[in-house]
Amino acid sequence: MNDTETRLRDYLHTKAGTVPDSANGPGLELDSTGTSTSTRRRWVPMAVAAAGIAAVLTLAVPFLHSMGKHDDQPSVSSLPARGPVSAGAPKIPYTTLVQNNPDNPLDTWWAAVHDGGKTVKNPGVKGNVVARTEGGWLVNTGYPDPDKAQVALVSTSGKVRPIGPLGAFGPWVSPDGQQFAVALSKYGRAENRVVVVDVRSGKEVSSLTVKTPNLELLGWNKDGIWLDEHSPDPVPVKLWQPGSKDVRTVGTFSAGTLHMTRSNNTVTHITFKGDQSCVTAATLGAKGLEAKREYCFKAPVAAAYVTVSPDGATMTISNIGVAVDIATGKVTKMKLPATAKWFEDAIFEDPDNIIVVDEAGPAQKLFRCAVATGECKQVAVAKPDEIIQQVQP
Repeated sequence: MNDTETRLRDYLHTKAGTVPDSANGPGLELDSTGTSTSTRRRWVPMAVAAAGIAAVLTLAVPFLHSMGKHDDQPSVSSLPARGPVSAGAPKIPYTTLVQNNPDNPLDTWWAAVHDGGKTVKNPGVKGNVVARTEGGWLVNTGYPDPDKAQVALVSTSGKVRPIGPLGAFGPWVSPDGQQFAVALSKYGRAENRVVVVDVRSGKEVSSLTVKTPNLELLGWNKDGIWLDEHSPDPVPVKLWQPGSKDVRTVGTFSAGTLHMTRSNNTVTHITFKGDQSCVTAATLGAKGLEAKREYCFKAPVAAAYVTVSPDGATMTISNIGVAVDIATGKVTKMKLPATAKWFEDAIFEDPDNIIVVDEAGPAQKLFRCAVATGECKQVAVAKPDEIIQQVQP
């Protein structure tokens, strides 16, 4: 890629980060035989931007952040080391995207998903790969007609199975990986639905009707499904455990500030104090979120990129390349190359290691970093015309 193309890609990537997951994205387009068409396009946020779908953006544009620049807080490797970092292939899935329309840089979709040494080419699904699940990977679809949005399951053999209701968006996989939840929400409608679908059978197994306009799902963890009204203002965040008739209001939060991990009950909350960004790890108590650890830092960014380990013990903050032990507060800095540029959240491969994408240079690279020691090793490199996007395991 030349310098102009690189800057354009970086700009589009940055702008895509401002589009909420609740925005209706690209759709699964099937031909008359029931098989998907073969056109590849860019992942959901960019397609949403290209299509001009109206959405209120509540987070400022995240800046490109260099791993060579950190705050002045001390670096302490407090977690026990688990041996040298492996340079083996990532154990978590990721997709590669190839720009296939030089006249329209938005006209790009995932070309292949790579998972555990297996590579499956896109069979023609227009959407972004959301997560690994039983039998393959879930793809979130919905472009160009949000009423035809439908989750699809791409199998390890490349077959496509549409699953769940039409008009659904924002799939979140259950803690056990056997189900996923979607929102059924239309602009201007006062009541909307949360629908839970069984992955194996494709049947709706639970649902909830809520008097929440512009409904969006924030995540699904052991406490249940988190949901709110997408709004530029702070709004009540609610929690529902499928199978229950009760809906609990957790508190009032600004959009994009709460993040949860499906395998545990640790929630992170992002706030801003003067010129500092602060990340608080918390768990749900009787009166709302109960703080377990707060970490504040100075960084030239508008929002923090936070990931919590599967066991809920560690959180990483990509903006400054640190891992924080939630119990002790000790910090480990990731020893990535000084030139590395990190656009997106880290993905935990296991409780001890994260996989990160380095955007610097003509070809993107994947690194594995140990959260205990900060040691990092390169584990994959893309072709110069490819873009890497990580997928939740």
